[in-house]
Amino acid sequence: MSITHTPYVRCFWAGSLYLTNGIVMPIHCTHISTKTIEVEAPEGLQGSKMVKLELKAIHEGKMATLKILCDPQLDIFNEHNKHYIKLTYHTISDKDIEFIREFADAHG
Repeated sequence: MSITHTPYVRCFWAGSLYLTNGIVMPIHCTHISTKTIEVEAPEGLQGSKMVKLELKAIHEGKMATLKILCDPQLDIFNEHNKHYIKLTYHTISDKDIEFIREFADAHG
């Protein structure tokens, strides 16, 4: 099996970010790949070492709710008065990875 590079592409899917302190906030994805995701959120990570991400994804008429446990890598307050948060996947299903791969390959 060969390992192929999956593009890191723009993405506009919306969803929710669940912090370890019980806060749930609306987010939208800005970039995604099969390993990492960048989202914009109204608030920061507030000390969460791991977060749950639920995204309402759509690609070529197919819809999916992606559920991912993520490890935060970066949280920056940006020029839009939002938090830009970069996350790497900790736990994600093969089905969700394949959905992301198809989307990224089509838009990369």
